[in-house]
Amino acid sequence: MNIRYFLICLLLAGCAPVIRNGAPMNSQVVLPPGMTAPVPNKAAEKAMPEKWWRRFDDPQLDQAVETALRDNPSLAAVRDRIAMAQDNVANAESLRYAHVNGVANIAHQELSKTGNHDIYNGKTSTIATVLPFDLNYNLDLWGRNAEIIAASQADEAGVRARYRMTALMLSASVIQTYFTLQASSHIIAVQNRTIALLKDRLDVETASYAAGISTIHDKLAAAADLQEANEKLAQLQHQNDALQYALLALLGKSPGEHVTVSPELPAPAHFSLPDYVGIDSLANRPDVQVALWRIRKQSHLEQVAQKAFYPDINLFALAGFNSFIGLHDLFQPESGTYAFGPAINLPIFEGGALESRLHGQEDAYDAAVHLYNHTVLEAARQVADAYSGLQHSKDRLDEETAALGLKVSASSVAQTGFSTGITGRLPWIDAAIAVNREQIQHIHTSLDWLDNITMVATTLGGGFEK
Repeated sequence: MNIRYFLICLLLAGCAPVIRNGAPMNSQVVLPPGMTAPVPNKAAEKAMPEKWWRRFDDPQLDQAVETALRDNPSLAAVRDRIAMAQDNVANAESLRYAHVNGVANIAHQELSKTGNHDIYNGKTSTIATVLPFDLNYNLDLWGRNAEIIAASQADEAGVRARYRMTALMLSASVIQTYFTLQASSHIIAVQNRTIALLKDRLDVETASYAAGISTIHDKLAAAADLQEANEKLAQLQHQNDALQYALLALLGKSPGEHVTVSPELPAPAHFSLPDYVGIDSLANRPDVQVALWRIRKQSHLEQVAQKAFYPDINLFALAGFNSFIGLHDLFQPESGTYAFGPAINLPIFEGGALESRLHGQEDAYDAAVHLYNHTVLEAARQVADAYSGLQHSKDRLDEETAALGLKVSASSVAQTGFSTGITGRLPWIDAAIAVNREQIQHIHTSLDWLDNITMVATTLGGGFEK
């Protein structure tokens, strides 16, 4: 039979099955009405700006986030995984090139008397082979190596997206912990002022009881309020220490160090956000990017599994020296040897191994698509929840600001009444204590507003470029 026809039959024997259609990917999401612009405009669909937290104009906050991104051990570990992924890409890209090796083999061997070495049968000889040039090059006619390289590159891109996801969550934790520490410091200061007022009230009630103006119940109630306030202060101070330790850990520092926060808690009346949130906005989220790169990786691995059905063709060449009768003749001209030619590896019967690998990669692709769809839907849920929480927290902050204004006005009236002698000292003290308690509530509401701003920015993937 003509050798060309034989080779054609061999090549045709390696035909691969067609990859089945995979699971469909989500191409759109629907958010609650009123949350986005009534007429979606691509020009309005913008991602959160990089380092959005700088809008708070707080150098200490900026420094805290930068320190965490530089020194946090968990983030450093992800950077190491990026380096590992880059090494894997470099290793895969080596498939593009010919591989040249040097081979040397020396063996002292006694040959069998009944062997096929003719006059050397029954003799002891030293067999040596030195091949300084041993080349192997895969032609990659079907693009299998190219798919392996593309899969490793997609994996590296996914690791980079995972780094951005870790950095995004770390920055959000730093920002929220920083604001909570600021709020804690403010609350402690207000609580100390409240304790001073409660001491004044206890003194007044003690004097009134001694003068027979009030009952022992009023004095005991004032003492109980002071005791409760002191216990609350101790609890607040413990929480403040815990927040310090938590922030230091996020910054990659030990608990014995100290971190400084700005004295003023920001409470912006408005925080600009994208007018329209769609699938393109969600695509800026690093977790969605991770899911997309996983799909691309699995798509390339599907191609790798499919192309494994085709013949694998390599070119080889070698040149060197070979000696059978002793080392003294190894480097003589007559000991020279060389070889070159093609090598074909054709899968004919693998016991179903190739099919199972292909179906396994198809299933892995479907799983990646389903995970992407889940990630997109979860991202949409988080965005909707964050926008809703932002609006409710802003409404609560406006109401709380109005309530604080009323308390301050009432305290001013009570202070005026006391200074003019119209009323006693106790009404003014009680009004001042009420203002302090309302201030603490206002701080909590302001913190909730800041947390929701951070949550919206985080759910939109803000803070880091692609």
